[in-house]
Amino acid sequence: MKRSVFIFELFVLAIGLSMDAFAVSICKGLQMRKFNWKQALWLGIFFGGFQAFMPLTGWLLGALFAKRIMRYSH
Repeated sequence: MKRSVFIFELFVLAIGLSMDAFAVSICKGLQMRKFNWKQALWLGIFFGGFQAFMPLTGWLLGALFAKRIMRYSH
């Protein structure tokens, strides 16, 4: 795969994940009655951590099963 295609796909994935995290943070922020910095920081760490964890997990599982799948693929 060409490097420019890989970078473009990575960029599109990052945009999609950031829009998802932004929507969740807006909804959670609207739900809060009083702003609390500690709660906002923990929510940011929690959602940001999961947004980083999900594609990493998919990549690792894909790399793990790639050899097995390529035996049957053309």
